[in-house]
Amino acid sequence: MKKSFKKVVAILLAVMMIVCSVPLTVFASDDANRANINLQFGDVSCTTTKKTVLKPRSAKMADYLAHSGLNSDKLTYSNGKIDGYVTGDFFTVSVLLENVTELSAAEVAIKYSEAIEPAYIIDYKGRGDNVTVAYMYNEVTTEGPHADFPINEAIPTQSGSALYNSTSTLGETSYVDPEARIMHANFAVQTGADSVSLTDSKAVLATFMFKIVNDQPITFSIDNTQSDPYETYTLGTIANGGKVEEYKTYAKVSEADVPALDFMGENEYNGTVGKNYTITFVNADGQQISSAEYKEGTAIVPPSLPATTHDDAQHYTYAWDKEVPATATANGTYTIIKTGAAHTWDAGVVTKEPTTTETGIKTYTCTFDGCGATRTEELPKKEDAHVHHYTWTYDDSKLYYNKLSDRCDGELVGTCECGDVKREAATNTSLLRCNSYALVLDSSLTVNFKMTKKNVASFSNVVVKANTAFKGEIEYTEPDKEDATYNQYLVGVWPQNVKDDIDVVAYSTMKASDGTVVEVWGPTYTRSVKVYTDSILGSATYTGPNATAKNKALATICVNILNYAAAAQVYSNTNVNELANAGLTDAQKALATPDVTSFETVKNYEAVPIDNPSARFAGAALSLEDAVVPKMTIALRNDVNINDITVKATVAGQTFEYNPVDDADQFKVYKTNVSGALGTENRYYFYFPDVFANQMKETIQFAVYDKSGKQISAVCTYSVESYVHQACGLSSSSANFKNLLMSIMKYGVSAKAYGEL
Repeated sequence: MKKSFKKVVAILLAVMMIVCSVPLTVFASDDANRANINLQFGDVSCTTTKKTVLKPRSAKMADYLAHSGLNSDKLTYSNGKIDGYVTGDFFTVSVLLENVTELSAAEVAIKYSEAIEPAYIIDYKGRGDNVTVAYMYNEVTTEGPHADFPINEAIPTQSGSALYNSTSTLGETSYVDPEARIMHANFAVQTGADSVSLTDSKAVLATFMFKIVNDQPITFSIDNTQSDPYETYTLGTIANGGKVEEYKTYAKVSEADVPALDFMGENEYNGTVGKNYTITFVNADGQQISSAEYKEGTAIVPPSLPATTHDDAQHYTYAWDKEVPATATANGTYTIIKTGAAHTWDAGVVTKEPTTTETGIKTYTCTFDGCGATRTEELPKKEDAHVHHYTWTYDDSKLYYNKLSDRCDGELVGTCECGDVKREAATNTSLLRCNSYALVLDSSLTVNFKMTKKNVASFSNVVVKANTAFKGEIEYTEPDKEDATYNQYLVGVWPQNVKDDIDVVAYSTMKASDGTVVEVWGPTYTRSVKVYTDSILGSATYTGPNATAKNKALATICVNILNYAAAAQVYSNTNVNELANAGLTDAQKALATPDVTSFETVKNYEAVPIDNPSARFAGAALSLEDAVVPKMTIALRNDVNINDITVKATVAGQTFEYNPVDDADQFKVYKTNVSGALGTENRYYFYFPDVFANQMKETIQFAVYDKSGKQISAVCTYSVESYVHQACGLSSSSANFKNLLMSIMKYGVSAKAYGEL
């Protein structure tokens, strides 16, 4: 509050009580032309040339007052800008009271935006009436303001005195509060009269000078900080009683009992006085459609959205990215979103019937509302009206392979529901097969089926299936092994099944001429262990007088395999009337390895003991199925998790590692929560599958480790021969079982001899 307002607060309060009870003497012609606070913008210049910021030193104050502010041409203000004015320019704003015929007092508080700051003119002392430049209120200068441009006050000669003489008004009480960003335009009669009459129903309450300091919008609004609208911005009569220095102002109230005061031509009493909002609309391609200022509360009229459009593949709809409000309440940008979706076609309509000489046309229309897209389909001539649609199968009736120069591929057969049949070559399907094999002498009797890579190079997804009577169907989506020449597929054989055929078929896919994918396969490749041994024993290369020691050793292995198989048949009571060795000649039988006269044992569960073990080996045996596999019993203290251990087995200088997580098939629960040497124990079987046929007399070292790599059991030693030694020494072992074990050892001895040549 200005200092001149502080003198008679008590008198003011008393006067206000009187004002509220006396008749009003401010008159507006009607509600459509009621009291209005308006703003008039002017230039700050010493000449008729406008928009001059730096003034010539010779300029006189009289020139400024003659050509600036109220005395300059009116400037155009719209959409937060003064036309032609930019950052750094100065201008004046005069607060006008319009549509009022008689006035006692007025007080109007108007907020202004951060785009402007109040300014004044420096007084160059000692230089006559010369002036030079306008400054903002907070810019430091060594010389004070000119008297006609006081800091933070209205220009006196263009304020209250502009409507009444200076001795009768209080125009100098108008001021700017730069911290609150409010300009106060005040007026009061001080002659003792109740009011003054206004020429043209208009009063200039105050004129202020500002500088534009940034590019933000320049805005003004009534400062509505009071809760009671009847005590905020109104006009009224003040009773006689001398000079009035402190007052409130009152305005006429309409019959509807709402304030009848407008601001810049609009009824602004709606809680957010005088606000303008920018509403922008943007197209889907990012281009601006329109941008306009809307008074708060006025209706927003958005541009029309585009109608549905389409291309060959999709139709497109358009919507605003968010709901456009009915009236302006805030700045907003609204963008059109284009959304596409695939056409949904109807059943189609024949728009041109086919004839015997011309094709027809069938037209399909998208069913989406407003789309309108169409597509056409050619209809065949009447004589060609039927279109074949084939169901494809593979015919292997002619498929065979004897050799590269004697083979026949299968065929793709397409059948149409009309009865038409179409046959196409299934090229190279006769090469889709395994074409060689070998016997692998590892821990089991294993047949290695080989497929030449170059023969199947035209097929991208080969799957091999091996069909056996003893294991059912075995499917291989990838080869077990491969080298530069072959893909290799391994089939383990139980000894009692060496005579059983293994049928191997390779499968793949190829496309028919219409693109249909068809499953195809090659010729069946059938072999058995017995076929292999017979091929060796029937060849003079292996059994004749000129056979090499290596070849004779292989013949011996084959005889031992057949004897091993026959012993397994008898022991398991499998096809005992068709023993595997029944067809051996006396000369071939003579090739067999002699019986082993004695067996040694290396079984020792604590061959290398350790302190405080939490695991131990508690048993050892053999599993005799398709392989000779040591079966070790491991006991774990009940605080040891089976999934945290690793078993290491070393044989013939090679160490193998197994853990229950990665090698689940090698571990099996035996007993849980039993008493033993470690207290309460959990016991498991561990199967060691990596003993080859030539290692049956080799010592195997076993040890258990925890997940940190620490050994937690003693080293256990064992061998296949150790089991044979134990079992053959038991009176409970049957003659058939002992014969089986002897045949296993003889097979192992011959395999070792073969490997040493």
